[in-house]
Amino acid sequence: MSLRSHEDVMKAVADPTRVRILKILEEGEMCVCQIIAVIALGQSTISKHLFLLRAAGLIKDRRDKKWIHYSLDGKSVNLYAGPVLRNLRKWLNDDPLVLKDRERAAMAREIGPIAICERGMSLPGRKTARCRPVYDRDAPAAR
Repeated sequence: MSLRSHEDVMKAVADPTRVRILKILEEGEMCVCQIIAVIALGQSTISKHLFLLRAAGLIKDRRDKKWIHYSLDGKSVNLYAGPVLRNLRKWLNDDPLVLKDRERAAMAREIGPIAICERGMSLPGRKTARCRPVYDRDAPAAR
C-alpha cells in the first residue's frame, strides 16, 4: 500500500461530518436522502463528503432505481480502511452528537427514503422549505 492510500483514509476520517456519516452507517445501509436528513446539511455538502469517503475506500454505494444507498465498505481495496473502520466502531459511542445522530438515523430508517424525499429531505420535527407558508404579496400585512 502506498502513502497516498494512507493519506486518503486519514484525511477522510479527520473531518467531523464524515465521521458522523461513518458512525450512522455502522448501523447499516442508508439512502443519500436519509443521510442528508440525519446530518441536516445541504445535498451538495453531503455528496462531497460521501465522494471523499468512497474515494478513500471507507464506504461503497449501490444504486436501486433512482435511489443511491451507502454502506461501510468491509472489503475495500485500501488496506487502511478496514482497521480504521474497526477502531471507529469502538470510538465516540457516548458522544452526544453521535447518540443524537443514531436516534435520527433510526427514525430515518423507519420512515424510509421515499417519505424523507417527499418531506424535502428532513425528519419529522424539522421545518422544510416546502413547509413554510407562502404569503401573497398583494395581501395586507398581518399586524
